Amino acid sequence: MKKINELLRYIKNQKHKVLKIALLISFILDLLFIVLLSRMENFSDQANQIQAGMVAEKDIVADKDIQYIDSNAMSKLKYEAEKKILPIFKVDSSITANVTSAFDEFSTTLQNYFAENLDYDAFAALSEKLKGDGYSISTDFLYGMGKSPAASQILETSRKALEDLMTLGVMDNTAAGYDKNQVAEVWRWRENLREKEDIALTDLMTKSRIPDFIKSRYSSLLDKNDMQTVVLFVQQFAKENLFFDYNETNKKKETLLANLEPVYKTLMQGDVIVKKGFIISDTDMEKIDALKQNSSKMDLGGVIGTIIFLLGLFLLGMEIVPYSMPHNEARKNSYTLFFLILIEIFFFLFLVLVKTPPLFDNLIAALIIPSAMFSMLLSIVCSPLTGITFAFISALIVFLFDMNSALAAIFVVLSGLSGSMVVRNYSKRIQLIQSGVYLGIINMFLMVAFLLASKHFDNHRILMVLFAFLNGMACSILCLGILPIIEHVMNVPTQSRLAELSDLNTPILQKMLHMASGTFNHSILVGNLAENACIEIKANGLLARVGGYYHDIGKIDQADFFIENQETYNRHDNLSPSLSVSIIKSHVKYGVEKAKELNLPPEVIDIIAHHHGNGLISYFYVEAMKLEDKARVTPEAYSYSDGRPKSKEEAVVLLADSIEAAVRAMKNPTLEGIQNRVNDIIKSKIESGQISESELTFSDLKIVANSFVNTLKGIHHSRIQYPKQEEINELSSNSK
Repeated sequence: MKKINELLRYIKNQKHKVLKIALLISFILDLLFIVLLSRMENFSDQANQIQAGMVAEKDIVADKDIQYIDSNAMSKLKYEAEKKILPIFKVDSSITANVTSAFDEFSTTLQNYFAENLDYDAFAALSEKLKGDGYSISTDFLYGMGKSPAASQILETSRKALEDLMTLGVMDNTAAGYDKNQVAEVWRWRENLREKEDIALTDLMTKSRIPDFIKSRYSSLLDKNDMQTVVLFVQQFAKENLFFDYNETNKKKETLLANLEPVYKTLMQGDVIVKKGFIISDTDMEKIDALKQNSSKMDLGGVIGTIIFLLGLFLLGMEIVPYSMPHNEARKNSYTLFFLILIEIFFFLFLVLVKTPPLFDNLIAALIIPSAMFSMLLSIVCSPLTGITFAFISALIVFLFDMNSALAAIFVVLSGLSGSMVVRNYSKRIQLIQSGVYLGIINMFLMVAFLLASKHFDNHRILMVLFAFLNGMACSILCLGILPIIEHVMNVPTQSRLAELSDLNTPILQKMLHMASGTFNHSILVGNLAENACIEIKANGLLARVGGYYHDIGKIDQADFFIENQETYNRHDNLSPSLSVSIIKSHVKYGVEKAKELNLPPEVIDIIAHHHGNGLISYFYVEAMKLEDKARVTPEAYSYSDGRPKSKEEAVVLLADSIEAAVRAMKNPTLEGIQNRVNDIIKSKIESGQISESELTFSDLKIVANSFVNTLKGIHHSRIQYPKQEEINELSSNSK
């Protein structure tokens, strides 16, 4: 226990550092959770076991917005694209070279035979040799050609026709089994340069079309009989050299298909893919597979964007949140830490509901989470502006989870704003229940407006209107249960706690009543004076009243040393001024110690500590100057030393304390006398600098003075002199 107390004291002394470290740790944890979710977020563990044809055991719902490739549309697109792909046919140049080379060899041999006038048997041997090489040319044909005067021209024309034919390409009639009406892309080589031509397969050259090809091109060079010889030679030597190229065609197909623009379908978060009890179709399975693939991948861009968004939100909060806090430096850090804790709780509640795994869409999650409760707590504990700030930041957090979740974010911010507003005049705990009813009605109207705007007003959605009302009631009930814990842990002066402390039946005030009745009456009057004045200047009247009630609790154990409690004689008559002043001053110290034992809020303790400022205890100072060596008597020794008031409430209690005592000491207080005494005391406190550090303005002081006069006027008003009973009896007897 001792170690824990030491740790708490250390944290208290290091509050600024602790707050900064807490904020940093908070940001780092949020960052880690976002990144971790991006890596671990899965559609469902059961999704890996789902197959087409199975019956869905529960509704399968998309957990995020995704785009996936439409396989049916892509199949059609590929089919249409493949139909447009031209098959590639290539001329084999090596076959062309072999054919022309073989014909050149044949032509040279034949011309040599012609030149040597060889006999018939020589041509018969040549015919046999050609037959062995696969050429069918009869002996008579070869021998008879030698007698023709156009033999050389026939061979030359045959050579040219064969070369032209082979360069053009000769295709086998059964090539690749393609539709002969289809267009093909033909690759040819002329002088080592590739040429491409799109041509119908029906227009490609085949062996059966060789005679027509030769006659159409070379009939003008030779007579009919010689042309037949050219046709024979070309038909014998020509070979198929135009072939379908599968590799080039397939490469072309792959390139074309790879450059096809994908056709996407969009699946929105919350879309029902398969309802429970329905058979999972192939189309459904395609969507499920798309979800699994997207869930198993880390969205690096999304992570970076989320980190930037979160960093911006963090920096925005660091700048805005402190400005929304009350102007209380002692409280600002603890309030900021409280704000941060509530933001973290909201963050992780929303995280659980929509991300790990996705249980609800964002709007339903916003209905389940009592988001307005956080704003209500902050409005009561800190200020309404703090609650409003939380509403806006929590809405940004909803956008963090889903940038398209506008309705959920709007509901969170409007419900949070409403929560802050319905508790702005909070003073009693029962008002929280009333506030819950108001908030529930506001939530209902919000939800009805959303449903009408989104055109989804069905039976399922009507239940959301009921949940919206229940959300408002839940916020108030939870706030009612959590608020006392926060009041105790943070020791904050909420209106309800101050109302409890203002109960005159509390033990410490009852003790004051019995042991220091004069101080009790004085404290009650000071509390009433301070409350009325603070209400007039828009300060916390209830805090001032409680401060007035408790400001002199340090006098209880030494009550008879203070003039308001003395009935017979003044105990200070037998004491030296220095001893008397130390007793008088000590009531502030004892009051602070007793207040801490009672765990009073620091704001009340500050009022107790500063209700005399550092003012001079003039009576004993003057007495000391009369009785002691003046050189040894200093004003500091006869002054309070607990510091001057810092807040309006502290300053008003200080003024009320002095003014109540001064007016009470007046013999016959009149309105004019009260006014003069109030103005004189306020003027003296200003001149001595007792309220210079407070937030009171001269305008405030004027209002405070008028309030004091009005209250004291009612307390010290003049009364008529009522006749005594003896006089009444005498007058009655004389009348008889």
